[in-house]
Amino acid sequence: MKHFLAFLSRLIPIQMLLSTLLFVTLFFASVLPAMAAKSAPDSGVVQLDKITEKTEAAAKTPAMSLNPIDQPTPEGPNEIQGKADRNKMIRSDETELPVIKQVKEALLQD
Repeated sequence: MKHFLAFLSRLIPIQMLLSTLLFVTLFFASVLPAMAAKSAPDSGVVQLDKITEKTEAAAKTPAMSLNPIDQPTPEGPNEIQGKADRNKMIRSDETELPVIKQVKEALLQD
């Protein structure tokens, strides 16, 4: 036990040195970024002014015309078919949904 306590008493100066180095390292790690961030306060405003000018210039230009893909489809159910096979499409003359028809039949049966 005496040897262990003697060993610990020799470590006290090393502990003090390590804690001091740790404190100095943390201090400089927190202070240096703040010192590096000091810059001209107007530099951010200049960048925003440039962005605003570009935005206003873009707003003043005429709108782009529609791409051929964006234009409405020329007659027909969809872009690809157009009018082709329109008469072959299955169309029901009944406007009533099958579910509604089944409900009506079920109610009439009672």
